[in-house]
Amino acid sequence: MSPDRYHFRGFPEYVDAAAGRVGRPDLAGPARRVEALAALSNLCSQAIEADPERVASILDRAAEIRDHLRIASEAADGMLSDVFGARDAGPPAGPPKRARSDRRSKAQGPGPIEAP
Repeated sequence: MSPDRYHFRGFPEYVDAAAGRVGRPDLAGPARRVEALAALSNLCSQAIEADPERVASILDRAAEIRDHLRIASEAADGMLSDVFGARDAGPPAGPPKRARSDRRSKAQGPGPIEAP
């Protein structure tokens, strides 16, 4: 899709959709205040407006931030799982993990941003 026909509206709708998918719409507001997510959103906005020769570099930086967030999420899951197990407290709180799917319907909302 060309930048002339696409307008990146920022990250709130992505956060809302993700919060709904994990069954925690109540946490969308606090999730919007994650600074790394705001930085990633700013880079996505820049990529839409950038000269074609700069787009790949900008999206590479955005993908790196995405990977930081992914690593932090995996680390958080591991910590919670270990402590819940050590304390014999059952499984960690939250909905069960779903298998990742690259196919998304409009009902699911925006998907992850992938580097080119």
